[in-house]
Amino acid sequence: MEKRKKKNKLYIFITILISCFLVFLFFIFRPYSYEKKYQVNKYEIEEKYDKETGYYTFLIKEDKIIYPFLIKHNYSNKRELIDNIKEYHNDKEKCILPQNNEFDMYPLCSQNDFVYAYHLSNLKIDDFKEEKIKSLSKTYKEIELNYLNNKSYLIYNYRGFYSIKEDANKEIPLFKNDIYNLNLIYEWKEYILVPDYNENYYFSKIYLFNIKTGTYEEIKLEKPISFDSVFLGDYKNKVYLLDKKEEQEYAINLRNKKVEEVDYLILENKKLVKKNYKDIIVNNLNFLKQDYPEYKLEDHILYQDVLNNKIKISNYEVNKIIKVEDETVYYLAKDTLYMYNPYLGEIKLLSNFEWNFNNTNIIYIF
Repeated sequence: MEKRKKKNKLYIFITILISCFLVFLFFIFRPYSYEKKYQVNKYEIEEKYDKETGYYTFLIKEDKIIYPFLIKHNYSNKRELIDNIKEYHNDKEKCILPQNNEFDMYPLCSQNDFVYAYHLSNLKIDDFKEEKIKSLSKTYKEIELNYLNNKSYLIYNYRGFYSIKEDANKEIPLFKNDIYNLNLIYEWKEYILVPDYNENYYFSKIYLFNIKTGTYEEIKLEKPISFDSVFLGDYKNKVYLLDKKEEQEYAINLRNKKVEEVDYLILENKKLVKKNYKDIIVNNLNFLKQDYPEYKLEDHILYQDVLNNKIKISNYEVNKIIKVEDETVYYLAKDTLYMYNPYLGEIKLLSNFEWNFNNTNIIYIF
């Protein structure tokens, strides 16, 4: 009996010890947002980690120039990550390549205190190898296919969509007549929602497209909804739409494909909050979120904004930002869709002459 008590006590002690150790490890390796300032050679560095976004930010300062780096990577409990900064020069420009032992970084360049992406530079950095791509050099329905980046595309063609993927392309007819402006359309994860534009003034069904598979299904409405409506946003597998003509808000459940009338709801601080109709309309309230990383157009020039520090991304005249996904941005310049990634550079994806004239709600990528 005495031996059994001692064994039980030992078992309890070991259990407590292991539990304490696991709790210790949890707190040691748990991600924390932090800020840290330090210096490497002549460069002043502000290092930040944001646990909400999962991004590291490094502002590397030299005199008046700030090179802003934004990198998505798993959290490290180490601090002062950058241990060396390599420099590359010619008569007019300079590039830097930060180095650390946790993850690969990419170069940024400058000229006359102006910072831009490495692919816009004339310098060649042997220590940084951009991944080479293999061009498709194909054409489908007058769309030139250069590179797809392992993505699926839905391209609107006025009567439906073209589904373009690595392994297959197909046409998806939808409307009887040409519809030049899809003013009411919404993208949610790998889906897009399109009302039935075969109808006039009111629609009684919504097409739910899967961009990844190039297929769609219909969501039938018990009560017609006016085309004078606006998508407010999404929350927990539901997309919210406001019928301005009838002054009624709806929640479209994309799991069970049901549509229900709801109060006037807006997402605030990750919670649905009741509002009145006038507030939503007058103040243009919605659920829509700011893309992160943040890209912006200024006089058709594409910049990445990192904590109010700009990086020029392209020399092309950019008409529209199509999508931001992690460290990659997709954008339209005249009739050509491009992508930029700091590790890959700028890559031509698709071209379509029609995009010179219409680029609104026309391209969807997953």
